[in-house]
Amino acid sequence: MPPKSSCFFCGAIRPDEVRALPAWCLRLIVLIEARAEPRLRTVEGLWRSSTKTRPGRITDFILTEMLLPEAEILAIRRDAPTDLIRFQDAASLVPVSERPTMEQWIAGFTAELESGK
Repeated sequence: MPPKSSCFFCGAIRPDEVRALPAWCLRLIVLIEARAEPRLRTVEGLWRSSTKTRPGRITDFILTEMLLPEAEILAIRRDAPTDLIRFQDAASLVPVSERPTMEQWIAGFTAELESGK
């Protein structure tokens, strides 16, 4: 039987699948939830609401399970959302054909975290 196939940031991802993710995926989950957090009203995060077996935010699970260092999670939550907004604002001033891609921003975001800066 082939393994389940889904996006790593899908709300249907199970805790054991989160544990198996590489660090770059975990970092993007933290970023996604941090960027969305100011606008969330009816859900806690990608997992929606807490249950007996897991929190509503995958970030909280990553922190509790120590899948990423706490300092790295805090830095992503603190810095990445505003950095992403600045990137998007700057990119909007550039003609579409010359605009940097989100893939480029994510590559820089990941490289910076991996280098420990």
